This record gives sequence, structure tokens and C-alpha cells, in this order.
Amino acid sequence: MGTAISENNNGRERLIVPAEPSHSSQFPLARLIQLIVLLQTERCPNARRLAEICEVSRRTIYRDLAALAEAGVSVLYRSDRQGYQLAQNVFMQPPKMEEREALALLVSCRQGGSGDDLGLSRHANQAIDKLVQCLPEGMRTRLLAAAEILSDALDHLELSPIRREVDDRILLALTQRRQVRLRVRETGTSVVETTKMGIYRLAKLHGFWCLVGRSTRHRRVLLIPLDQIEQVELTEDPYSIPPRFNLVRFLASTAASSSLLLFSRPPATDAVQASDSLGD
Repeated sequence: MGTAISENNNGRERLIVPAEPSHSSQFPLARLIQLIVLLQTERCPNARRLAEICEVSRRTIYRDLAALAEAGVSVLYRSDRQGYQLAQNVFMQPPKMEEREALALLVSCRQGGSGDDLGLSRHANQAIDKLVQCLPEGMRTRLLAAAEILSDALDHLELSPIRREVDDRILLALTQRRQVRLRVRETGTSVVETTKMGIYRLAKLHGFWCLVGRSTRHRRVLLIPLDQIEQVELTEDPYSIPPRFNLVRFLASTAASSSLLLFSRPPATDAVQASDSLGD
């Protein structure tokens, strides 16, 4: 059985639909249920990953995905992630959370970074409290006991208005996949540079949050610590992450090329001056 592909406007998602009538009885129900669970619990697994877990060929996985589509379970192929996910309009019973998984979330939220948390620690703690209340009684009782011990571990620090605005705009850009204009000041200097960037990754490295993305000014991928960013302007320009971009490989390359770690200083005759407007 073949499949027909319907591509949306942004070019990153393709809907998997049956191209011709098929017989669902050819596909074991247990494996189709297993596929749904995998698509719920893993981040965009590719056909090879699905085939390895289900112990079938990739050709069989393609047929199974088409069978799910025929049954009304819409599956999208994400070209930017090179993998599959359930469509947003598909509602399934959420997978069961194990007690140790819930405990890991609780500890992570309570013991997370206090000052350098992108302004999200309070929201994270509120979310884990709500989650604990929804768990079965025995598990809830045990986790509430742990929460009482952990509750005072996190020292909330009030962010400055400028820092809060930078964090909020960065997070908004991530959720909307839009480029940002940045004004960056090298620590301890008066050197300021501006650029427009598509953010490939937001990563915490050596205790500091950093943006990793392509700079239009430098025409290459750079790593910029958030504490060096003075101003962020959200643009209307979308961007896509190269499917094969790998953060680990990029960080390995920075060991050999320090120019990838921070903004390289421009020549003295072409220095970028600080201004109220951000440029490319």
C-alpha cells in the first residue's frame, strides 16, 4: 500500500494519508497501538527508530503509518526534525507517568537554577504541583511528602525588567519559530554588536544559558551567552532549522575554532556602535 503526501504552507510538515484503499486487518493491532504510544512519548522518532523498536522493516512502518491515517489517526512527517509526530488535532489518552518520572520532575523543578532560569522557575513549580495533585492517591501522598522537604530548596530571585523582557522575547521567538534581532555586549567591554538570528538551540552550557543559531551578520552559526544580550526585537521573519544540525557536533567544532563561541570582534574601522535600533 502506498501513501500520499500533503505538504503544508511552511514546508516542514507532511501529512501521512493512505493513497489507496487498504485492509487494516493486515496490520497487527498491537503494533499500531505501540506506534501511537511511541509517537506520544518520543520526540519525532524516524522510521528507522520505529522499525527497531517494533522489530519490523521500515517498509512495514510506512504501511502502518498509512493504516493509522486511514483509521483517522493523523500522523505528520516533520522534515525539520526528520521524524514523525501525531497531528495536533489527534487526542489520545496520555501515557501513564511512572512515580520515578514524576519524582525526577519534582526534584528538577525544586533544585533548578535560581537566578538563571529564564524566569520560568515559578511556573515550573506551579506546573509540577498541579501534576502531583492529578496522580493516583498513593503516588500523590509519597510525592507530596517529598515536595515538603524540597519546597524551600529553590531561592527565587527577582529578575530585572530588562532581563525579564529579554527572556520573554527569546521564549516567544522559540514558540513561534521567528528570527530575532539581538544587541550583544561583550562582557566587561564597551564592544556592542547587532545581528539577526534564527535560533537553532537554547542550551545551558557550564551553568549559563546560551543561544545557538545562524547570525545573518556573520553568515555562520554562533553561540551567544544570554547574559551578554542587552536587547531583543522579535521579527516577522520565519526560519527553519537545518535537519542535520547537531548541537554536540557544533560544540565539538567550537573547541577548534574559538570564533564560533562568541561574536568575533569586527575591525576597528567597522565597529558596530550601540544604538536604540537593532540592525542586521
